[in-house]
Amino acid sequence: MGESMKQKWFGLLLALAVANTIAGCSHPRSNSGQSKVDRSSGSRPAEQLGDRVWGIACLSVASAREQPEHKAEMATQVLMGNTVRVLKGSRIWYYVETGDGYRAWLEKGTFVRCTHEQVEAWNRSPLLIVTAFEERILGQPNPGAQPVSDVVVGDLLKKSGEENDWFKVELPDGRAGWLLKEAAEDYAAWKKSRQPTPENVEHAARLFLGRPYLWGGNSPKGLDCSGLTKMVFFMNGIDLRRNASDQAAQGREVPLDRNLSRVKKGDLLFFGAPARQGKPERVFHVGIYLGEKLFIQSSERVQISSLDPNSPIRDEHRIRSLLRARRILPDS
Repeated sequence: MGESMKQKWFGLLLALAVANTIAGCSHPRSNSGQSKVDRSSGSRPAEQLGDRVWGIACLSVASAREQPEHKAEMATQVLMGNTVRVLKGSRIWYYVETGDGYRAWLEKGTFVRCTHEQVEAWNRSPLLIVTAFEERILGQPNPGAQPVSDVVVGDLLKKSGEENDWFKVELPDGRAGWLLKEAAEDYAAWKKSRQPTPENVEHAARLFLGRPYLWGGNSPKGLDCSGLTKMVFFMNGIDLRRNASDQAAQGREVPLDRNLSRVKKGDLLFFGAPARQGKPERVFHVGIYLGEKLFIQSSERVQISSLDPNSPIRDEHRIRSLLRARRILPDS
């Protein structure tokens, strides 16, 4: 192989490596904030939605995809009991908008379609929030009973009764079962009890250590970078947007210097490519600052890394690509 051909191949491989490295957690977005991918359902006939233009996720984690097919890229996940707006459908796949404005395709059976009145009734019902990372709803209040469904932290269920150590619960699609009381709390009381402090944010983030990276994931089953930050702040009573690039517009700017002297525990760190040669800044990764140049991120897995070049757990790519910091937490 000639030298010029070697250089061409090297350049191509380098470009591919960089593209894979910086892909991060920010999916392509349009100026309106929704996913750029808004493809029709092909030859499948469109369904008349009528007044059932809302939906409630009925699986522990409903996977929403960029296109109406299983092999398509996962865009985001909708946790059980959370609502979506149904925009169009074709018997099998429905194009929905999540509560945080993300648009993607959900498969029939992963959510139950309903009217606005039914959504309002669900939201007014005595809801429980699952606080255990993973648990099972069982057919009887007995640890040996057959399971009805799995649940994960953040799922919402309707409480319909209780017996000894068990809540009797109802899922959005009408299935019913029993959940251990230690795995859930009253949702309204839980929301009032949130205390978004730097220490609580760090505690919540560390609970996910070792969990796998999953593009589009925002549950304990797997998280991308912005899925981790969104879940951690949700557990502290703060709603973040879905993508790193959108989260970078929330909160207040924190000036950066070489020693990160003004960045505090709980601040969000954003990474990417700075604006240059007429091209805008690109944010494609986010992590949570822990102090002492340490931060927690979902990259390969949820792990703690360092921005100190001399640290054994340094992340050299993030050191080079740090763009900005934002403060989401209220000032103490």
